[in-house]
Amino acid sequence: MKHRGLYLGVLSALTALVLFSLGSGLWGGSSGGHWTEQLFRGVCHQIPIRSFTFMGEPMAVNSRCFGVFTGLWTGWLLIPLLMRFTSKKKWPLFFLLFAALLQIIDYSGNFFLLWENTNSSRFLLGTLLGLGSSILVADLFQPKQTRD
Repeated sequence: MKHRGLYLGVLSALTALVLFSLGSGLWGGSSGGHWTEQLFRGVCHQIPIRSFTFMGEPMAVNSRCFGVFTGLWTGWLLIPLLMRFTSKKKWPLFFLLFAALLQIIDYSGNFFLLWENTNSSRFLLGTLLGLGSSILVADLFQPKQTRD
């Protein structure tokens, strides 16, 4: 694997991101100003009814953001296994575009009152978006091919 140090550094950061997003249920204290909520305030709307709970406390991020973070982490873990399937292929880009399109469709359907999305559907679609984002960069870690 090329750039092994970078890969492990990003994996560590994504692991911290997922753990921090669990919020005050994991880290102790009460919600409403917990340091984990402050950490994500600029990137997530943190509406309590759109958030899962963990150990009886609302998570620091909403279900869609948690899905994106979880998908990024899971996709990152899969990079070493997927490199041979993604090398010089276009499907990772199409997968990411499809996941983004699903986000738009889900948001629009909810906005126009065609359906009401749930925390589970937000999490699932966020996970697909995160997975697609991580898988798209797998080629960057592919060792260079040498000519014989």
